Amino acid sequence: MARDATARLYDVDADTIAFKRFNKTGKYDIGTVTFRAKTGKLIDLNKLHESVWATRLSGGTSSGLVSLEVTAAGTIVVGDKEMTLKVVDAEPEFVLAQNSEADFKKAFDELRAALERGEKVTSVSGRLDGWSGRWPEMLKKLPPKPRRILVTRFEVAKNSETKDP
Repeated sequence: MARDATARLYDVDADTIAFKRFNKTGKYDIGTVTFRAKTGKLIDLNKLHESVWATRLSGGTSSGLVSLEVTAAGTIVVGDKEMTLKVVDAEPEFVLAQNSEADFKKAFDELRAALERGEKVTSVSGRLDGWSGRWPEMLKKLPPKPRRILVTRFEVAKNSETKDP
């Protein structure tokens, strides 16, 4: 169902949508839906939220969303108190933050160090803060702004090498 809801978005390439079910339980199970924007398009998170809401997951279900992981390309601006990622033609920009999960805690510090060395960061990946929980509660309102990416990895332009913690 989530796969079809995502495919309804005109900015998502339907050929890139994949659903992987992990078959860990006999009834409700966990899985991953992966998709990519069409070339030259951005995925509007408000429209994504609306599309999932339209699947009627907004009531009568006990399922939910563990996380929404994104990769965004743009320009990083380092301020006094925070780093932001400005994506061309996207509003608002993303605030970059440290992911508290043990496996990813170092990624934010490594990103900051790469920027201090003058490396050109081309994209940042991570989990969107506020995009988790049971569907009925999560879908009642849009996740908070400014949107925060809890950094898990990033790419630099020098040799297109992915930086994983």
